Amino acid sequence: MKKIILVMLGAALLARHCPAANSDVEIHCVARKVDEVNKSSTESMAHLQEHWTYEVTVENKTFKELSAVEVAYQIFYKKEELGNRKEDKPQRQTGTVTIGVLKPHEKKSFTTNAVELKKAHLNNGYYYPDGGRQAAQDSLVGVWVRLTQGGQQFAEYSNPSTLLREKWE
Repeated sequence: MKKIILVMLGAALLARHCPAANSDVEIHCVARKVDEVNKSSTESMAHLQEHWTYEVTVENKTFKELSAVEVAYQIFYKKEELGNRKEDKPQRQTGTVTIGVLKPHEKKSFTTNAVELKKAHLNNGYYYPDGGRQAAQDSLVGVWVRLTQGGQQFAEYSNPSTLLREKWE
């Protein structure tokens, strides 16, 4: 009997000091357009600028409090340039947010820093003689989120999941 109580006490102490597991939290991310500004328009070209953020929600799915929760994120996006013919590689914007304490079954949300995306196109039959791009549109590729507790990663989320193949920077 003493052995069982000691094992249960040890398990309770271990659970109290170990970081949460990936299934202990649920992470949701939704892209949101903040604004859209018509930057300039000439006879030959038009430019539009947008700002996009992600609304990130973290939910504690357990009956225990999660403390010292830190969130790091990377937003992936592609930039296109007028006149360019090559395929553009995704770029990324990083950020961190401190959530602190997540009580049992509590949800906390935050908004990432905005990413600036541009759209441009040639007007009135203008074109690039070398076949360069006549319309360029930057685009969001996705977001990758990691949660840490006491310096230990315990959860991550990626949309699309293929971003997990990238190197975390």
